Amino acid sequence: MNQTQEVGYVVSNRDFLVYLDGFPSIRINDMVESETSQRGWVNSTLQDKIEVLMLDEGTVKPKQQFKKLPSRLAVSVGDFLLGRAINPLGIPIDGKGLLSKTKADYSELEQPVPGIESRQFISNQFLTGITLVDSLIPLGKGQRELVLGDAHSGKTGFLLDLIINQKNTGVICIYGSIGKPSVAVRSLIDVLKSNKALDYSVIIAASSSEPAPLIFLTPKTAFTVAEYFQKKGKDVLLILDDLGTHAKIYREMALLGNKAPGRESYPGDIFYQHAHLLERAGNFLPGAGGGSITALPVIELNLNDFTTLIPTNLMSMTDGHLLFKAGLHSQGQTPAIDISLSVSRVGRQTQDRVSNLLSTKIRQILSEAADLETVSRFSQELPLETQLILERRDQIMELLKQEPFTATPKPIQAILLALPFTGFLKDKDQAFLERNKKILEQAFLTNPGLLSISRSIKNLKTDTEFIKLLEGAGPVLAKLCPA
Repeated sequence: MNQTQEVGYVVSNRDFLVYLDGFPSIRINDMVESETSQRGWVNSTLQDKIEVLMLDEGTVKPKQQFKKLPSRLAVSVGDFLLGRAINPLGIPIDGKGLLSKTKADYSELEQPVPGIESRQFISNQFLTGITLVDSLIPLGKGQRELVLGDAHSGKTGFLLDLIINQKNTGVICIYGSIGKPSVAVRSLIDVLKSNKALDYSVIIAASSSEPAPLIFLTPKTAFTVAEYFQKKGKDVLLILDDLGTHAKIYREMALLGNKAPGRESYPGDIFYQHAHLLERAGNFLPGAGGGSITALPVIELNLNDFTTLIPTNLMSMTDGHLLFKAGLHSQGQTPAIDISLSVSRVGRQTQDRVSNLLSTKIRQILSEAADLETVSRFSQELPLETQLILERRDQIMELLKQEPFTATPKPIQAILLALPFTGFLKDKDQAFLERNKKILEQAFLTNPGLLSISRSIKNLKTDTEFIKLLEGAGPVLAKLCPA
């Protein structure tokens, strides 16, 4: 018995956009293939033709025949992806050979977004191991936090630290690299490999030399892979680097397809494209697989102008943002996050009580110091109270600095940030802390007399109790730290 196969013919084409006639029963997201094995997917169905976006390079000529493939726009997912780098169609790009698809699920890239009935309150903190973030701008498991800033402000280094710091936590990390040079993807893989972080990571990348439709699919594939692990009850960290490039690629595709341009020539549905993606993140109920997807979309922008369309769109669909500044980075602040302009609208509800109260206290000091700094420039003699606030600010900023590829345990973060409020650091300058910070961290992790302090944090009710407890450690610390 002969099976009939649907075919179509090229009516016209523009670069990677092809219009076909035929295919009576075709649907959006069906895959088609030309006689020369070039694949594409159906992007929209018009009255008399269909619009196909090509995923393979090569020339397409009018009247060329296309056939419909049995598969739809999908990717095979499974545990075999861990430690691998693939392109948005699931083809390995790391030179390690074929994927061992022993237990592969075939998952479509376009999935319905889980509704509110399958989600639960975000109550667990996502620990990054970075003191500044965990203490002052905390993230919750299932939160969407925008990472934005200008070029050379340390965003990529920060994101790599985040992945490396998830070692032994059970968190699966997915990195979507959207239209970056292939050398950047290679170096990303090398850094993760040398820090033994590749075992629990999956990299999805389409380099800048790939066809635009393939780059456009990168975040969809990243979310599809993240959902596979989330449905198995895992906590997933998903990084999309970066959505500014993704928006430009979509604009290129839309303008080529004669879609009406809107603000800044972006098509009107660019907001939908990104919101529809980011809605797939969240903290899910056991009935929906349990687990969580914490999404960190990234965008690089010129800090002189925040009001461009894509950054404001992304700000409105996320639960806060971390703002990186190249100026802070060049002054030696790592991570170079502007604390006063960064916000987390969900994370604070996941913090323990002592950390939460300490965080409020520190933000108050930093805010007061910023106001007083202007006054202090015009004055020779400063009141003692003003001097104390400025000294504390300097101590706090020194304690918030963190070397790349280092993770600070949660109790140590709280101890370090409470120290400026104790007598031990009175009359001590920034240079003292720079010399002794590592000694202090080690002391609270290993010294038998100090171990009880880090263990008792979760049982304390207020930051005042905690600071009082730390006061008692002063004599021990004075012996350990040379003045």
